[in-house]
Amino acid sequence: MDKIKVAIVDDEFLFMQGMRMILELDDNLQVVCTAGNGKEFFEKLESMSSNIDVILLDLEMPKMDGVDTLLQIVHRRLDMKVIILTSHYNDSMIIKLLDEGAAGFLAKNEKPDIVIETIIKVKERGFYINDYIMQLVRNRRLLADKKNQFIDLTPREIEVLKLITLEYTNKEIGEQLFISPRTVEGYRQSILIKTNSKNTAGIVIYAIEHQLIDINLSKYK
Repeated sequence: MDKIKVAIVDDEFLFMQGMRMILELDDNLQVVCTAGNGKEFFEKLESMSSNIDVILLDLEMPKMDGVDTLLQIVHRRLDMKVIILTSHYNDSMIIKLLDEGAAGFLAKNEKPDIVIETIIKVKERGFYINDYIMQLVRNRRLLADKKNQFIDLTPREIEVLKLITLEYTNKEIGEQLFISPRTVEGYRQSILIKTNSKNTAGIVIYAIEHQLIDINLSKYK
């Protein structure tokens, strides 16, 4: 497959260079951009000829932090998946950023193989939600206002949604349901609009909160 083009935006120079070296050891990845903050990233983006598939985005940076950078990426409808880098998990912040369009999260002290796996999964599937974040979403579901209304998805849309949560690609969903990948993409876009989700991670969160998928609760005990 073509190499996954990655950008790293972080104000810690040594961390950023170390991350770059780790990623470029993998034959599937290519780091095409590094920047010390969101402002610098957007400036570099204007002159880039290469697309970016996945961006590793630090939260705390000067001039333009990770939150504002994510919001700009979503606002500009840039075709790249955002993985948030963080030194410590803040539960409310994670949920907020998932709602705003983040596709995944990584702790800055995560193992290199997990970082690489997360990048590849986010590129291929559109999201990566680990057990910790799954638990946060489950907790929010349990605490949710009962007035939260269920969106009227069609039976076919629910079928597609469930397969999305199982990390199937459009091609794989099409094979399961005997429809074309293009038709699957049409259903995916309809689900995004109906659930008011900004990306695939948002769809998955919706499915969890409305109990459309089974969660193995034994993981969290």
